[in-house]
Amino acid sequence: MKKVALLLIIVLNSCGIYSFKGSLPPDVKTIAVTVFNDRTSYPNIREILTNSVVNSFVFDGTLRVVDESKADLVISGTILSIRQTAANVAQGEVVSEYKITVSVKVKCENVKTSKALFDKTFSNFGLMEATGSPDAYNAAILTALEQITNDILNATLAAW
Repeated sequence: MKKVALLLIIVLNSCGIYSFKGSLPPDVKTIAVTVFNDRTSYPNIREILTNSVVNSFVFDGTLRVVDESKADLVISGTILSIRQTAANVAQGEVVSEYKITVSVKVKCENVKTSKALFDKTFSNFGLMEATGSPDAYNAAILTALEQITNDILNATLAAW
């Protein structure tokens, strides 16, 4: 019985929630996300992506989201493009599904050192039936933005 209790204590102590916080420099505690620039003219995409990235950092809790003037790190970027390409072609060369790809150039800079942690383009996609409505197109874009948001969060926290 003592072995089972000891094993249970070891397992419970080793299965804590994983966090990147231990890998961040101790002086990096805050982050700001500026409103993304937009080269696509897709309605409200700047606000959608900006809010999504801010919310992901708030939910994660590793870094506190603050105003740019008080931030240790600043994320900025530009939504470069939204592309629609054939994803699946059925017999007779009929497109059955489209891939909607969103590309965003993002920079994360350490304000104290003026060094970029990363400066790269993130691309991801959502799928849409060929007969899809405008709502399906919008849903595919939102899927791509959700994945890009996750990529930005992970790249920021793992950049150390």
